[in-house]
Amino acid sequence: MTIDLHSLVGPYALDVLEPDERTEFEAHLDSCPTCREEVDGFIATAVRLGEAVAQDPPDALRARILSAAATTPQERPTVVPMRRKRPLRSRAVGLVAAAAMAVAAVGVTGYVLEHQQLQDYQAQQSDVEAVMTAADAQIADTELSGGGTMRLVHSSKLDAAVVTVSSLPTLSDRVYQLWTMREGVPTSAGLLENSDMTYVSDVDGADQMAVTVEPAGGSAKPTSLPIGTVAL
Repeated sequence: MTIDLHSLVGPYALDVLEPDERTEFEAHLDSCPTCREEVDGFIATAVRLGEAVAQDPPDALRARILSAAATTPQERPTVVPMRRKRPLRSRAVGLVAAAAMAVAAVGVTGYVLEHQQLQDYQAQQSDVEAVMTAADAQIADTELSGGGTMRLVHSSKLDAAVVTVSSLPTLSDRVYQLWTMREGVPTSAGLLENSDMTYVSDVDGADQMAVTVEPAGGSAKPTSLPIGTVAL
């Protein structure tokens, strides 16, 4: 069976491809700027989500941490053999891990993550991964009027979809907004940015996903005709 290499962006970004599939996809990346942009966008999204849950620490937090560090015995580090350097995909995953570690370094950086927000971020990552790797995942692409593309990955079993847009023209005072359409009735699914992966739940009964251009901040209902639609 021939595999559409473009459909492997999600599994590749999540590091779940088999070794031979990863090798074939990485060779494909050399000649496909769209897939490279989507992989980079996934990494950038993970970093932004991590930064979004950062909070200003209480004034006394730094003093408590330094005091505890000065009085707590330190264990010797466990040394393990270094793994062989892996190719582009592994380095990309390493960047995501490093970004997450930097955001989570509460004691050293002075930032603290609230537990519930971190759980929400991890749940969102898990939801995206589940759709992108679902056995019944269906992939559809469309060109948007005015420039750019939209890719929809839909799982009927999970009642969810993941939408990615790329190469969208920059807007000065307007935004791109995503909608689920049920017999012509729109429901907002959030704002879109280039290469972000947008997770959309509860798509059962929807027949289309649509993108419109809206005033800054988004609209409760579309104020313009769709610049692109994808059937579910």
